[in-house]
Amino acid sequence: MKHSHSRQSQAATRQPAGSFVLNPVTSVVLSVFAVIGCAGSAHADAAEPAESNGAVAFDTTFLQVDPGERVDVARFAHGNVVSPGVYTVDIWVNDNRVAHDSVRFVAAHEGDSARACLSRKMLEGLGIDFAKIEADRQQGAAQPTTDECVDLSAVVSGATVDFDFTEQKLALSVPQKYMRNAARGYVPPELWDNGVNAGFLSYNANAYQSNSGGAHSTQGYLGLNAGVNIGAWHFRHQSSVTASTGQPTQFDNIATYVQHDVTRLRSQVTLGDAQTTGDVFDSVSFRGAQIATDDRMLPESLRGYAPVVRGTAESNARVSVRQNGQVIYETNVSPGPFEIRDLYATGYGGNLDVTVTEADGRTKSFTVPYASVAQSLRPGTTRFAITAGQLRDSSLQTKPGFTQFTLQRGLTNLVTLYGGAIASNGYLAANVGAAFNTKLGAFAADITSARTEVPGYATQQGQSLHIGYSKFIDPTDTNIAVAAYRYSDAGYLNLADAARTRDYAMRGGDSNATYRERGRLQLTVNQNLKDHGSVFVTVSSQHYWNRPGRDLFYQAGYSNSFRYGTYSVTASRTRNSDGALSNEIMVSTTIPIGHTQHAPMLSTNLNVGSGTSSMQASIGGAAGENNQYSYNAYGTVSQSSRQAVNASAGMSGVYRAPYAQVTASASGGARSSQMSAGVSGSIVAHPGGVTFSQTVGDTFGVVEAKGAEGAMVSSATGVKVDSHGYAVVPYLMPYGMNTVDLDPKGTSTDVEFESTSERAVPRLGSVVMLKYKTVTGRAALIRAPRLGGETLPFGADVVDAGGRNVGVVAQDSRIFARGLEDNGTLTVKWGGEPGQQCSVKYSLPVKGGNSETAYTSVESHCAGTAPTLAARN
Repeated sequence: MKHSHSRQSQAATRQPAGSFVLNPVTSVVLSVFAVIGCAGSAHADAAEPAESNGAVAFDTTFLQVDPGERVDVARFAHGNVVSPGVYTVDIWVNDNRVAHDSVRFVAAHEGDSARACLSRKMLEGLGIDFAKIEADRQQGAAQPTTDECVDLSAVVSGATVDFDFTEQKLALSVPQKYMRNAARGYVPPELWDNGVNAGFLSYNANAYQSNSGGAHSTQGYLGLNAGVNIGAWHFRHQSSVTASTGQPTQFDNIATYVQHDVTRLRSQVTLGDAQTTGDVFDSVSFRGAQIATDDRMLPESLRGYAPVVRGTAESNARVSVRQNGQVIYETNVSPGPFEIRDLYATGYGGNLDVTVTEADGRTKSFTVPYASVAQSLRPGTTRFAITAGQLRDSSLQTKPGFTQFTLQRGLTNLVTLYGGAIASNGYLAANVGAAFNTKLGAFAADITSARTEVPGYATQQGQSLHIGYSKFIDPTDTNIAVAAYRYSDAGYLNLADAARTRDYAMRGGDSNATYRERGRLQLTVNQNLKDHGSVFVTVSSQHYWNRPGRDLFYQAGYSNSFRYGTYSVTASRTRNSDGALSNEIMVSTTIPIGHTQHAPMLSTNLNVGSGTSSMQASIGGAAGENNQYSYNAYGTVSQSSRQAVNASAGMSGVYRAPYAQVTASASGGARSSQMSAGVSGSIVAHPGGVTFSQTVGDTFGVVEAKGAEGAMVSSATGVKVDSHGYAVVPYLMPYGMNTVDLDPKGTSTDVEFESTSERAVPRLGSVVMLKYKTVTGRAALIRAPRLGGETLPFGADVVDAGGRNVGVVAQDSRIFARGLEDNGTLTVKWGGEPGQQCSVKYSLPVKGGNSETAYTSVESHCAGTAPTLAARN
């Protein structure tokens, strides 16, 4: 066995004074002997007396090595005794981690194991509904409660409280009828972690060299994303540097801002460079301040739009919710009215078929309409944004200041209201609208009125009408995914267009230089043909008041699978406002070559357009134990009406290393060639030091596993613990429960993990530490009989010089111990008296670099001053 994840090796050092953790091997052995001893009365006089307080009696006859000697097993009689005190523990309720808090443990009588003292306020915070408990108590189903130290198992029938000291885990099991209803995936804000003070610098550097028609050019790019976290404030900066042959080096400051979340308002405060939300008005970039709702603070089951399912049950009933023939939710409800509010949002909907099955088998069914547009919100949900700042647009010489406010509110399953207002230099706009969920589909309609003062010109004023529609048609399996239409008056301008128009006018330019949109249509229809593939159609149209013509785009496609892979056919037509027309047909196939884990994929693409055609074949895939390598090689043949046949070929590869990502590519043809190389990653500074990693996102974690170099992070491809015991998990989900597992494969056999899985609930932008407890030291199998040749008592404990339990005596005086130094002394104890112990001196051989054994075997002796030893000698 190369790796052990037992937590018992540390139990002795972590257990409080006066308590004992039963070694698993010893526990099994003694339990077996106790059963045998109870069955035979011949040795009844040797059995330890059982106490009335639940102590366990062990027959020690079978543990005697020599007459007159026996192993003291009194310490095992009471199992895992918890001493009174305050412990910081993970609190689990019905298999869900809900809190990390300090809990006081008290003992009913001196010497008894202490139990958790949970106040009524704490239990209510964990989701237990005392109103239901009180109602049952009045009917005689529950015992009276105290507020300070509630005995949950006595108060609630069927409830249990278990404490695992080695895990520091307090597990509560409470019948669901006594729990408050909570949305699926809900994580209480008390668990949201601000993380640690940290900083990071992400980089993306690449160089590109090309040769086309005898002309050489070289380009270089460096993108930077830096961040510093101090407390709950997060500073971010994005910039880039670009250099190319014959051109001056260019530096671009993309964004700089600080951010902090506001839990009570379920929102984010941003100071600096950001973008407005696009829920009501068109999104624009600004420099200033914004507070806006962050839906990620909601449980995943409450994000997006889904209707509330309401009904009535006559008994303890089962409610099933189906969508498109599939069960998406089931639950048990008590008699009376019920509400289901935590359905997961599913695309653009599809009516919900609800079945209520009563306790006697009777059923009743009803349908809840479900279709949504982007503006739809769940009943009772509010979304808002307030922005004040300066418009960011590099084309403007005069950047106006503005303020914007938007508000959305879900009133019922059927209606969502929304609106907002913008005030800027010489510009005012207001919007009001509503979204409706009906049996005919989801509709959204709003009107925006805007007034723009143009220096030197007449004031422009107008309205813009927007209509949206979405519907999933169940019988035909047709999804009208998005259908939107906007019509604007000649005098209507949005904020960005109004700023450009005013800027041109103030510089003496033509106020008509900015195109004023007149109408815009977007439509997408998807049709599932079940076993015969699927078809889609997309249409878009756009035209302006002060520009002739219309931009049109049509596209239709069909895709399906066959025995060996998949294929698709797509046809499109584009007509620009100047009358230019282009057509394109593309046929593509994808076929796996082989059936192994890393079987490559062969892809072909045939593209025929107006005056051009091309054929490309490529083969690509992944390699490596963790798919850390990926590659692609291609060949292309193209021809146009103006050029002869042109052939080219190229290849590219990506390596996701533990501390960076490296890319490279090269291609060549008859008249051109290209080469490029790039590297991207992050440098993270945290309380444990500096760690190199793959490119990190806004929210990430740092693994701390001392001595576990080479352990892999299962949720991040290619990420391993470095020589300092740290690794960076590049991405974590904010406000959700993240489980990060370590795979010990690849670590030294001298490292023992007490835990290989940790959980974290980071706030947006935070850097959380994930600490994994490890024990380092060598493992050895030591045979150490006593000096006279007598065997050591089976089941005796073995401790090191620091008093840490490192093993137990097995057969033939063999001791398997883990976490040893190269040299030292072990003490074997089989009783509480000074004479009931002996010492083993050991010296482990120098460890070979290529050793494949998990432990070393050594021979020694156990020397001591026990009277029996002296008598025999």
